[in-house]
Amino acid sequence: MPAISICIPAYGMGGKGAEYLAQSLEILTGQSFRDFEVVVSDQSDDTAVADVCATFADRLTMRHIWNRDAPRQASANVNNALDHASGDIVKVLFQDDFLNGSRALGDIVEAMDGGGDWLLCGSGISRNSGSVERSMVPRLTEKLQFGKNTVSSPSVLAMRRSRMQLFDENLIWLMDVDLYKRLWDALGDPVILPQTLVVNRIHEGQVSAGVSKSLRQKELRYVRQKFAASTSLSGYLEYLRQRIKAL
Repeated sequence: MPAISICIPAYGMGGKGAEYLAQSLEILTGQSFRDFEVVVSDQSDDTAVADVCATFADRLTMRHIWNRDAPRQASANVNNALDHASGDIVKVLFQDDFLNGSRALGDIVEAMDGGGDWLLCGSGISRNSGSVERSMVPRLTEKLQFGKNTVSSPSVLAMRRSRMQLFDENLIWLMDVDLYKRLWDALGDPVILPQTLVVNRIHEGQVSAGVSKSLRQKELRYVRQKFAASTSLSGYLEYLRQRIKAL
C-alpha cells in the first residue's frame, strides 16, 4: 500500500488532454517523495491518454483504468479514480493541473502525518505552463458551498482514504465547494498548507468556462436544499447574490 495515491480524472480535452497529462506526469517523476501511485481514470474516446500512461509505466507506479461507460463529467470520473486508489492518503490532481516543485508530495504527506483527516494546500495559476501567478492560501467560509470559492480547484485537496468522501455526481459547477463543505461538517478543520504546491492551468477548454446560467441556477437550488439545516445568514445572502448573478 503506497503512502499516497494521485487520482487523475482524464479525457480528450479537445485534443490537449494527453499533452497536459504528460507534462503533469513528468513533474511527478521528479518528486523527492517516491512512495506513491498514480491512478488515471480515462474517459477518452481514443487511446492518447492510455498511450501516455504506458510511456510512464517504467518511471511511475501507474494504474490506467477505462471509465467510458460512466457519466461524462468530472465528478463521476474522479470518483472512479478515488474508488481504485489504494494509498493511505488520496490526492486529487486534475489532468490540466500540475504540482509545483519537487517537494510538493513530500510536504503533503508530512503535514498529514502530523494529524488531520484532510488537507488543502496553496495554489496559483499559469497561462503558459511555466510562470505561476495569483497565489492563494485556501480558507473556508460559510459562503463556500454557494460558489464563493476561497479554496481553489479540487487539485488542492488530499484526504485520508479511510475518511474520504466522494464528489456529488449531481453537480458540475459546485462539485468542489460542495465536497469541501461536507468534509468540513464531517471532519472539522483541515490541515492548511499555505505553500503554492498546485498550479491550475488556465486555458479555453476548462469546464468552468462553459457553465451556463441555467446550470448555475439549478445547482444553487440543489445545494441550498442540501444544506438547508446548516446554512448561516451569510451563506444564505451569498446564495441570493449568486442567484441574481445567474439571472
